[in-house]
Amino acid sequence: MKNNAPTFAFIGKPNNGKSSMISALTFDDRIEVSKSVGTTTKALQYSYFYNQKIVCNFFDTPGFEQAKKIVSFIKEHKNEYFGNAVLDAFVSQYSDDPRMHKDIEIIRAVRESDFIVFVIDVSQHYNQNVIGYEFEILNFLKKPILILLNKIQEQDYTLEWREALHRYNLTNIHPINPLNSSYENIDSIYKNLYTVDATLQQKQFLDQLLHLHRVHYQEKKIASAKEIASMIVAILQYESTLKFKDKDADDALKEKALKQYQNGIYALEKKSKQKIENIWGYYQIKVLDERAEIDAKQSINLGLTKKRLALIGAGVGAIGSGAAVSPTAILDGGISTAVAATVGGLLGAKAAYAIGDKFSSYIISSQQIIHKMDAKNYNATFILLKRSLEHLYRLIKHGHANREAIIIPKDPELWHFNSQWHFQKEEEKKIAAFHNSIVKDENTKQVEEELYTLIERLIERKIT
Repeated sequence: MKNNAPTFAFIGKPNNGKSSMISALTFDDRIEVSKSVGTTTKALQYSYFYNQKIVCNFFDTPGFEQAKKIVSFIKEHKNEYFGNAVLDAFVSQYSDDPRMHKDIEIIRAVRESDFIVFVIDVSQHYNQNVIGYEFEILNFLKKPILILLNKIQEQDYTLEWREALHRYNLTNIHPINPLNSSYENIDSIYKNLYTVDATLQQKQFLDQLLHLHRVHYQEKKIASAKEIASMIVAILQYESTLKFKDKDADDALKEKALKQYQNGIYALEKKSKQKIENIWGYYQIKVLDERAEIDAKQSINLGLTKKRLALIGAGVGAIGSGAAVSPTAILDGGISTAVAATVGGLLGAKAAYAIGDKFSSYIISSQQIIHKMDAKNYNATFILLKRSLEHLYRLIKHGHANREAIIIPKDPELWHFNSQWHFQKEEEKKIAAFHNSIVKDENTKQVEEELYTLIERLIERKIT
């Protein structure tokens, strides 16, 4: 027990998936995972933190290289020592032998650990001369042991491995796939850890670990929902001002003002996405957002149709106010201010961030061009929500052991939340009302809380 938290030693042959497993279990992509043989050369310790407190530790060990020699030493000297102390004697005798470096690293990790997790690649044949001695070491350890079968390639020799494991009385066996890091898969691994033959105290720690992992996952979803709601409020209330010296603003100045507004909104969404990626432990895996070349028409297709907007628009006003919005205004993008003009545009620096052909308005006053969101174009919020949900969906389904880039396709019709996916009718009404209230800054705090609640329910219903 280290730091008053259970410690697990992950052992097995190189590139059998030990590092990948730890990365998935800790929600962290910063654990080194490589396809190179023998990447791990020493036992590395990682801790799983929850609320800045260590809840468990993991040793990621190199593969055994001298297992036969270790078994021979144990058989020759086990009667001279009590229990696993014979392993300490082995370390003492061979600590200066460079050929034994990796094996000594494993022994030290095992001695410091409460549980052993042995990871096997069942896409390789079982070989008694290669792995049999390692099974003998496991039997000698007398520690709770979990066997995880990882099929890395297409071939499947699971039956061979199961038969061999049973011959060594290693029966706590579970298939896993660390590249499938969905919550259900990772939760099942924690439940499998709970099945090991452990003491009452060890069981209590495992029970607490399983509970905390589930709580942690729920809190990540809550934090994501709050961040999405906060981002939408920031974008809907964002204003951009461009000052000019001439008497009138020409088309070039108006275009410059629009671009400035677009860039500001692009930065807000990008910053929010980065926060959500960090919430889920993605620090190094790239997120390739190919939406950067989507044209405005494609983005608009993610929103509601004009017919649907008209149906919900007549009765929608700012929350807490009695003001209704004309459905005609929704379609035409009309602005109540006499000096305002609705402009076509793209949300963000590129067309990827388009949320409508008439989403913003500007006023020209005192040699300033001021851009802001149009309160009547509800599609802005519908499209922002779909974009955010798609981003979160891709993060959660990808997993930390999979080091390939997370790709959000260019074509929105390839998304999970595409134009064929629809909000419920009551949700549509609420979202339209939220948009109206937030843009007008009416009861914003209350509305943001209600928007967060709606997003949280969407995540529960449609992502996890």
